[in-house]
Amino acid sequence: MSIKTRVGRMVEVINQNKKRSSSDTYYSTLLKGDTGVHEFLFTKVELDVALSRARKNIEDTLEQSFISKIID
Repeated sequence: MSIKTRVGRMVEVINQNKKRSSSDTYYSTLLKGDTGVHEFLFTKVELDVALSRARKNIEDTLEQSFISKIID
């Protein structure tokens, strides 16, 4: 079964209250789930791990919808 969806957007944001070993920037995105819309912050390393996982498990990834291909 193929799930088709729209493309979202990630925005690089500066870490405002940076601790000593924290990342200088994060990647922020809003995602909608069963319990509403939530904001998420990811580091570059976390995104790299997720990308690697998606490439290894292509059968579990989403497909861009026809409307999204035209609009996004």
